Amino acid sequence: MSSNLSLLVQKKILVFGGAGFIGSHLTERLIRDGASVTVFDNLKTGRTANLAKVWRQPGFRFVEGDVREKDKVEATVPGHEIIFHFCDDSDIRSAAEHPDTYVEQNILGLFYVLESMRRNRIRHILFPSSTTVFGELANPPASERHGPMVPLTLYGGAKLAAEGLISAWAHTYDFQAIVFRFVGIIGGRMDHGVVHDFVRKLQKNPAQLEILGDGTQKRSFVLVDDCVEAMLFALAKAEKNYNLVHIGNVDQISINETARTIFEVMKLKDVKLRPTGGKVGWKGDVTSNFIATETLTAWGWKPPRSSREAVFEAAGRLALEPGRA
Repeated sequence: MSSNLSLLVQKKILVFGGAGFIGSHLTERLIRDGASVTVFDNLKTGRTANLAKVWRQPGFRFVEGDVREKDKVEATVPGHEIIFHFCDDSDIRSAAEHPDTYVEQNILGLFYVLESMRRNRIRHILFPSSTTVFGELANPPASERHGPMVPLTLYGGAKLAAEGLISAWAHTYDFQAIVFRFVGIIGGRMDHGVVHDFVRKLQKNPAQLEILGDGTQKRSFVLVDDCVEAMLFALAKAEKNYNLVHIGNVDQISINETARTIFEVMKLKDVKLRPTGGKVGWKGDVTSNFIATETLTAWGWKPPRSSREAVFEAAGRLALEPGRA
């Protein structure tokens, strides 16, 4: 299954946050499919090294800037046809330490982008939301029609607010918006998350592994390559003004099984698990992020890898990369 590649040829696309984990993989794919891409990134969590494969490619341009800089956003947006708004810090656990970042990037910065789109008559925006908008799920998997939303983290709250803004602008100003809710997207270039953290911990001490919580929490994972494919597939299929699309997997695995899969990748045996205890690992953590993918399924797309296979591939890539502090 592949996206409609002719949709992207010679398209002028702006990726806010394109030097980050998912954004850089997306940018590589867009360039490969024939689009011209401008990446706008403040390099706080993104890295120019993530863009090494496209840096000198024809049609690529990099703008260093912060989405909270209204004038810089206004200077960059004109001339593009499709906008991906990927500039947020997705380290959910750290949100409480700097709540202003989430409000300013996901709400105020998004407002600047939407208003610049309106003024410049740009109709297409794609935005990554998150399963954190749900809070704790009583009966997973969560449908795209699930409600009410009760976010437990500042990250989830900001994402939910952003969903509302985008819906309002799409319906009021005749935009076409696609909002994606992601499960755990994993792969090379990650700098946080359970798979990243386990690999880095085991590289430092292969004899034992701390697990936050009791390890029975369940997670659904999608490899970043498959996530990018799903987004572009949705871009080719979406017809409504506002399209809400879940990108998840057909299964979930426990945190303990995630750890055992990583042991296998790293060829480690007799690793002692050290759970911290409790049903969840930290304030705002949930026991499951499992979601139903009704829209993508109806359109004919499903992830080619299971959650375990995604972990296996992502851990292998991470193990080959130098760790970052």
